[in-house]
Amino acid sequence: MFSEEARNHDAPRKATQYPPPTTIRRALRLVGWNVLFLVAGLALIGVVGEMYFRLRAPFLENDAPRAWFPTVGRTFASNVEVRRTNRLDFWTESRTNSLGFLDREPIGIERAAASCHIAMIGDSYVEAFQVPIADKFHVRLEELAAEELRHLDITTSAFGISGTGQVNQLAYYDEFARTLRPALLVLVFVDNDFFENAPILYGLYYGIDPDRLTAVSATRGADGTITLRPPHPPFPESRLAAMASTSPPWHSRVTDRLSDMSPLARWLELKTKAWFPADTDPELIDWVALLSRRSARYAALFDGWRPTTRGDIWTFPNVRDLPPVYEDALDFTAFALDQFRERADRDGAALVILSSHRIGTRGDLAFDRLTALAEPRGIPVIDYNDYVLRQGAEPRRDARWEHNWHWNVAGHRWAAEALLEYLKENQEICTRRKSPTSPAPLPSWRADYESIASGEPVARSDFDIYLRENTVSYLKSPCSAADVQAEFFLHIIPEDLEDLPADRRQHGFGNTHFHYGIHHGNTAALAFARQCIAEHPLPDYPIARIRTGQFVLDDQIWMAEFPVGAVEGEPSPSSEVSVLSPDAREN
Repeated sequence: MFSEEARNHDAPRKATQYPPPTTIRRALRLVGWNVLFLVAGLALIGVVGEMYFRLRAPFLENDAPRAWFPTVGRTFASNVEVRRTNRLDFWTESRTNSLGFLDREPIGIERAAASCHIAMIGDSYVEAFQVPIADKFHVRLEELAAEELRHLDITTSAFGISGTGQVNQLAYYDEFARTLRPALLVLVFVDNDFFENAPILYGLYYGIDPDRLTAVSATRGADGTITLRPPHPPFPESRLAAMASTSPPWHSRVTDRLSDMSPLARWLELKTKAWFPADTDPELIDWVALLSRRSARYAALFDGWRPTTRGDIWTFPNVRDLPPVYEDALDFTAFALDQFRERADRDGAALVILSSHRIGTRGDLAFDRLTALAEPRGIPVIDYNDYVLRQGAEPRRDARWEHNWHWNVAGHRWAAEALLEYLKENQEICTRRKSPTSPAPLPSWRADYESIASGEPVARSDFDIYLRENTVSYLKSPCSAADVQAEFFLHIIPEDLEDLPADRRQHGFGNTHFHYGIHHGNTAALAFARQCIAEHPLPDYPIARIRTGQFVLDDQIWMAEFPVGAVEGEPSPSSEVSVLSPDAREN
């Protein structure tokens, strides 16, 4: 007799039982449908999210035509529409004034001199494309003062371009604000101004060669003294990326491309960066190595400093023990404040700093570093954060946009109120105006205009035309914004057709079109003295005649033609003003 257990043990083993094929197919089909539903659900969420962001957005693309001036650097082009958005918080459409700033048209010299004029100078917080011009703090200040300080007759103007520090902004005062004889000069100071005043840190952050900055900058000589230097032209290429032969990683380029194309991708990118900040910036690391090899001075400044991201550059004011490159930035900031102090004293203006919410309040390291530089120079600092806190708000939460650190409408209102509070306590700024200590030199645009106008034009039309130093100059007085909105054309007829490019020889002349104030000339004269000056370089080959004028689409406004033999100041007898057909102009 064998037990049941023994019989089972000795019996042949049964084959392993697998699910029948129909069961496997059914399971795979179920998984497939689940995956399909998941993908479809994610796609639907993406489509709905994209539609949401696009439907709520008046526009998606930024449009900000720029200009570059030899004495100032980069501004906006004059009298153009500017559209700016971060695709999440704000969509603004504003028009630049004739000087190339996002502000109202400046008041006349006589009106400014008769009032208590306040000039605001700064970077993106003064540029402030995040809000309409009517909501900017200097406009709000003027409105508040008209109600509460009417007897002071306060007027305001603003000169701000993003990505600049006080060193770069000196030109805004010299070329533009000073002509308005401000009673008070307000410098809006942000934490990034510390590094933007120093050419090395500025170059590293923005990827520009620190020896070829396209704004007014400063340089330190071998003896340690700091001096100003003019802007370097934005051409030829001055990008560090081109010199280091580096480019962002492919995934960064893909992310940037998607962010440009999709508002939803932009939102996801911002959230991802907030949740998972980058650990390294390969471009920055390569640039530091490049500059370290360039000179012993750069290498010494980088001693003990190896940044991994650009955030290391931005946040240095809050670092307690500073390496040499940061101490260098404080020196350049002190130099910039000295320069503004000298200008204010010379021109009889009071000088004050308005801090931003990013720099903290008294007791914060960055704010204390600012006051340590400003107060010994007799420059009061208005503590923006302190004012907002006294209103029962939290500056870094309530004064800014959710996805952007710049002031929102409430932030601008608080800035205006903080300045109004300061004016109420210091009304002598307006009532006992200081006298200038010495005559101010002419702005470069005015000096150029008077120098050119002292000669005789080679031709007269809507503009008087002059030739000097291989340059053709266009002058007009009185001048309005409408006079310079039309495009210029410049036809160069050489003595020898072989000097022309091959594709131009059949036409018999070189053809150049340009807009007023974009890479050529200076627009400052337009607002202050109703004088326009535009200049364009001429080629270096011998020129027989020049034909030039302005046009809008196919409609020619004016044209002048003259021989180039009349360069020495004597107008040519054959100079003439005539009409050129659109077909000839387009060739």
